[in-house]
Amino acid sequence: MISFILPLFGRFHPILVHLPIGFVVFGVILIFWAGKKYSLYSPIIQLAFLLGGISAGFASVSGFLQYQGEGYGWDTVKFHLILGILTTLLSLGLWYHLKNSASTPAKLKIKGALLLVILTLTGHLGGNITHGEDYFTEVLPPELQSFLGGESSGNEPLELPADNWEEVEFYTGAIQPILDQNCKSCHNPNKLKGELDLSSFQGIHKGGEDGAILEGENAEKSALFARMVLPEDHDDHMPPKDKRQPRKEEIELIKAWIESGSPENAKLGETEISVSLLEPFFKKNEIPFYPVVEVAKLPQDSISKLRDEGFFAEIVKKDSPLLKISCINFPGFSDSDWQMLQSAKDQIVYLDLTGTAISDAILEQIATLPNLTVLKLNETAIDGSGLEKLVENKNLKLLYINNTQVTIDKLSTLDGHPMLEKVFAFESPAADAASSAQFSFYLETGNFSLPPLPTDTIVY
Repeated sequence: MISFILPLFGRFHPILVHLPIGFVVFGVILIFWAGKKYSLYSPIIQLAFLLGGISAGFASVSGFLQYQGEGYGWDTVKFHLILGILTTLLSLGLWYHLKNSASTPAKLKIKGALLLVILTLTGHLGGNITHGEDYFTEVLPPELQSFLGGESSGNEPLELPADNWEEVEFYTGAIQPILDQNCKSCHNPNKLKGELDLSSFQGIHKGGEDGAILEGENAEKSALFARMVLPEDHDDHMPPKDKRQPRKEEIELIKAWIESGSPENAKLGETEISVSLLEPFFKKNEIPFYPVVEVAKLPQDSISKLRDEGFFAEIVKKDSPLLKISCINFPGFSDSDWQMLQSAKDQIVYLDLTGTAISDAILEQIATLPNLTVLKLNETAIDGSGLEKLVENKNLKLLYINNTQVTIDKLSTLDGHPMLEKVFAFESPAADAASSAQFSFYLETGNFSLPPLPTDTIVY
């Protein structure tokens, strides 16, 4: 009935370890602080090391109990435990030494500093056990991790190549990455919870304290799969509900692996797995809409100045230097106002001059925007004279000339533009003559009409 007491005390280890840290650090600080007033601070220093030694002893005992009950490997905890016991003995030894000294003991600062170093090493090893050896380095950029001698860490979702997925090994290329992301933190050689190691093919097939976790080609009877699909509040559900849960597609992939015989070296193309199970994991090579360029961020006060002058100005996405500029609230914008945008010349990728007082002359200035991707000239007085200058905008993808006087001949000067994908020319002379023109870009002219429906002729 009371068998739970020792395991429960072991669970208090993460709490108890903070007590000796606080007491010992406080005692060492007082040693350096006291100076010639040591006799005044001596009782407090002694008490700090006494409490530090006692609490370190309790922490060591609770840590040992946690090691026994939580499935940690001895090689993982032994140095942490040894240093914890050493911290206990040194702290109590220093207390006893100070208690029996009539004056300031010789080299007291060195002894205090040594105890602090051992305490730091003990805490560092404990942090490695709890969070992993890469706890501090995993947040660093991959290049810096490599420079420090570590392996680049990552916890990215499983991705498979869409073109040659057949060549990917089922276990090493698909199953183990899923287990690494969702299960390895508790089931690895250093922390064998339930005596189960899910970090290797051999460990998976060996099973744990409850026996095998794979039952032939029967996923429903294999604990590896069956416990994942239990309700999250079920006692046997794995991973525990407070841990990261695998996606439904990942669980289905594990099921397919088991039902294919849980092979080690078989490739996906050699199994009967359905492509539909793999599609959620195919890499998607997304091409960014706006150019990927290195330009300086426009200072916030410069953006604020643009807004004060009447422009709508915002960045295209968080932490991006690229800007969207619109004159929706600045209908009086004209050719002579262009200098207002000069400060943002390199950052503008989206420019909306709809309904403004510009003329064709401004096209020469627009052509100087190196990263312009979207240009809207709707409802302006332009007729397309000088439209060929936009060939200089090498990143221009979308051009809007709705409700303008641009003709098809003027528009043809953009034929062959390296990046231009689509031109919108609703209610313009270009739209009227579009049927006889073929361009390298798609010309959208509007004038859509819906086919008549039988219900349109029903008389009620």
